[in-house]
Amino acid sequence: MIQILKGEATGLEDFISPKCRGILGGVRDGKAAPKQIEELQKTFTGIRGVGSRNDNGAKVLTLRNADNATITIKVKKEGEDFKVIEMTVKAGAVKKGR
Repeated sequence: MIQILKGEATGLEDFISPKCRGILGGVRDGKAAPKQIEELQKTFTGIRGVGSRNDNGAKVLTLRNADNATITIKVKKEGEDFKVIEMTVKAGAVKKGR
């Protein structure tokens, strides 16, 4: 994630499972467009941990970003290493003033 915040996507392929699809699959395969990398960078801006849980042998990490969006990252052991198998981003609720 630190590399994404810096706008770098190289070197992440070792941490992304071959099962992973979407933008992370593109990053893994070296096919992500600069605009997609920029969107990922924006997604991970102001990130903070919310919680974690186990789900069928996978570790699920829940994070929030500066826009209050919820980012869920599922990590599972593949061989000797843990790899990201799925990432979802859900838009945050708009805070209403009182």
